[in-house]
Amino acid sequence: MLRLSVISLYFTIISSLSSCTTYDSPVTSKNYATKALNQIPIQRNGCGPASLINAYRFGSPKWNTALERLPGTTDEQRFNNLVNRYGTGVFSSHLRAQKRYDPKLGINIIDLTDLANHFQSDRKLNLPELKYNSLFLSGEMDHEKLLKKAHKQLVKSLKDGFPPLLSLKTFANNKSRWTQIYGHFVTLHEMPITLPAGATSFEVKYIDPWGGRLKTGIIKIPEKSFYATDLSVKKQTFLKSPTLEIDFPDSHLGLNLLKPNQASATILAFSITPK
Repeated sequence: MLRLSVISLYFTIISSLSSCTTYDSPVTSKNYATKALNQIPIQRNGCGPASLINAYRFGSPKWNTALERLPGTTDEQRFNNLVNRYGTGVFSSHLRAQKRYDPKLGINIIDLTDLANHFQSDRKLNLPELKYNSLFLSGEMDHEKLLKKAHKQLVKSLKDGFPPLLSLKTFANNKSRWTQIYGHFVTLHEMPITLPAGATSFEVKYIDPWGGRLKTGIIKIPEKSFYATDLSVKKQTFLKSPTLEIDFPDSHLGLNLLKPNQASATILAFSITPK
């Protein structure tokens, strides 16, 4: 009896090892073995254009052509050529009497999208037009549906060969009034290709231009209440927990600006993906 049990166990192990069971692999940037642009020695308020360059660099060969057509032999030269021609040299179509990119203030999500599309069309790159996507709740949508929407959108962009840009913002409560205290752009590098039923979060790897490093974080349904506003709309209204939260512990994201025990939330506000 013991011998039969051992034999049965043996065949069970062999069967499991030789079965056709498959596991979902993460979806990753197409150009994995490359070096990220580090904004720190170039422009400390340049996270938007730097993240765009990293998206072109880490993307598929089709998107790599954008970097090849950007004049310059160093990251600093490429960055300066991009922002001087399509950022500081062009007025914003959305902010009165302001340039798309300001070295002291950086760039917003809409102007960064305009900058990218202007560059692509001006250089006749024959690349898909880019769009920005608001990741705020709308209509009857709840946070679970928003998590699924964001996941689907970001996976598609990675599959299409363009590592999407993520717009991250930190809001803080100051004397019962919530205000944005920090904004940052990063480039998504890797994420799970599917979400399990009832998921409340998913882990991602992203390229932080602040240091040009690959880091790991979590995008999640909010665990606490906070207030934030969609800065892409004309009527600014602070809404209760209107987005997904992020937990990116390796990126400071303005948390050093907080006072002890000050309430805050760091959110995923927007993304940039191909149309």
